[in-house]
Amino acid sequence: MRAIQVLPTDVANKIAAGEVVERPASVVKELVENSIDAGARQIEIEIREGGKEFIRVTDNGSGIRRHELKTAFLRHATSKIASADDLVRVLSLGFRGEALPSIASCSEVEIISRTADTNEAIRLKIVGGRVDEEGPWAGPPGTTVIVRRLFYNTPARLKFMKQAATEKRYCAEYVTHMALAHPGIAFHLIGDNTSMLRTPGSSDLLSAFGSIYGSPLARKMIPVEWESAVVSISGYVSPPEETKSNRSYESVFVNGRWVQDRLICAAIEKGYENMLPTRRFPIAVLHLEVDPTLVDVNVHPAKTQVRFRHESDMFREVMLAVRAALHGSNLMPRLTPTKRAASSDKPRTWSPTNTLEADFVKETEPSRDGESCGTPQALPAEFKPIADTHADRDKQELLDHMRSPLAEEEIPPEAEAVKRYLSQASPMGQILNTFIAVSSPYGLWLIDQHVAHERILYESVLARHRRSAAQMLLSPLTLTFSPTEAAMIERRLRDLAEMGFAMESFGGTTYILRSTPIEASDKPDEAGLAELLVEIVSMWHEGGDGRREKAAAMIACKAAVKAGKPLETVAQRALLSQLARTANPFACPHGRPIMIAIDRQELERRFGRG
Repeated sequence: MRAIQVLPTDVANKIAAGEVVERPASVVKELVENSIDAGARQIEIEIREGGKEFIRVTDNGSGIRRHELKTAFLRHATSKIASADDLVRVLSLGFRGEALPSIASCSEVEIISRTADTNEAIRLKIVGGRVDEEGPWAGPPGTTVIVRRLFYNTPARLKFMKQAATEKRYCAEYVTHMALAHPGIAFHLIGDNTSMLRTPGSSDLLSAFGSIYGSPLARKMIPVEWESAVVSISGYVSPPEETKSNRSYESVFVNGRWVQDRLICAAIEKGYENMLPTRRFPIAVLHLEVDPTLVDVNVHPAKTQVRFRHESDMFREVMLAVRAALHGSNLMPRLTPTKRAASSDKPRTWSPTNTLEADFVKETEPSRDGESCGTPQALPAEFKPIADTHADRDKQELLDHMRSPLAEEEIPPEAEAVKRYLSQASPMGQILNTFIAVSSPYGLWLIDQHVAHERILYESVLARHRRSAAQMLLSPLTLTFSPTEAAMIERRLRDLAEMGFAMESFGGTTYILRSTPIEASDKPDEAGLAELLVEIVSMWHEGGDGRREKAAAMIACKAAVKAGKPLETVAQRALLSQLARTANPFACPHGRPIMIAIDRQELERRFGRG
């Protein structure tokens, strides 16, 4: 082995660069964070060839004093901490003092900076970590940093760079998150001489969101406000019908710092429990304000991960914040004008993935559950008609009540207003024997009878499970399983009994079923029940969270009235009344929408009245 020695400065800086500078987006990150820490209110970022050839970050921040400019390029030089005690309550975005020297060691860097109390700027050019040029320069207060030929002297790093389009996307994603993290700063991103992103810097988070993702989506976002002894949470989450195929649209900020934290993302998704389709993820922009002493931001070189002192408490608070926002909102999807007839919002020049439409047109097909949930059955016994003496409040009176400027404590949550109207609504009839039509103060509501009944039964199953309620069968059923299925059934007899399925062995792989949950069909089908039991125990065998909820969803899906089944008016009215009493009348346990709304404006436009 070689003798132990201290590495030369240029080698040490290149090693540090490997930790801090992974790609052009890393350079953009470090420079933008320095601009924010300098108090900038306008930041312009320009990249060419994905940032591999050229990166420029210009801000109107406080600038760097002339005699401190060279010092800023020394390792561990920083103005953001002075002692080890400062590390436990870091409020700035950058503080390690390695960004500028690391960037300068693997590129050509030019920096121009001026403080407000001086008449001229100072320009410094550094090549390969060494000062090449220095002198006065003309320029406004603030700082401009230009980075050229990234990794020109480290070919091993250069060959691992992605194509320019990919690197450009990484830069855009970062700037997008920073614009959402700091809505009070006006960001402008330019890529290859084309404006990609521009935010107003008005301090309004929803305005920043709309300038990035479009105002139609911004108008649908649901505000989140939550205060506890652990954390203060604010921001927006999307309604359940607006989802993405991955988590890249879940933006989380802790004390102004964008972090990629699986714990918080999992908590956001838990808040949507039983509202999202399988493998779909919400759109979220959440700001968490936490005591700096309760969070460690220095657990990752790029500071994109944090560690909370009380992780379980943080998970619970975020979950409750999202759940409260959703449960207090009207989550009914609305059919809106098509793109051609949409409002005259100025079209965006760019979106992070080019998949965000200028408007959303929701199309709902008849339920297919009747094809996969067994033979259509009559309504369960509990689904009883209500009397025809239906008290129908005047629609305009209800509308005025929902919109009147009452005292804050008297204003009912939007979701409660929908429930109240559902409980009194007179159905207009069925469409395709699948959708129940209701005239509302806002237009036309369409309710999918299968998923509505599924939600009613799901919540009923869970509530009755806590009381171990079941109905005894007049004639016990004999069910036969395969050896593998019988083995799983045997292990879960007690769990099944708690859900209402009382079973006992009848020898071999045969079992006697003596009771079912009250919500199950009035006309038990042996094959259907055997299939349901196998599905439940198989799901339990696979493990995972929410086993009882998933089992309840399976029972509800099997027992709910199917699409295509005619319902009498009193039965339609009973369904609406029971739906109004559920905790969540907007989505079935699998995340499918229960109701959609066709706004009055859309109806009028379609008939040439608007």
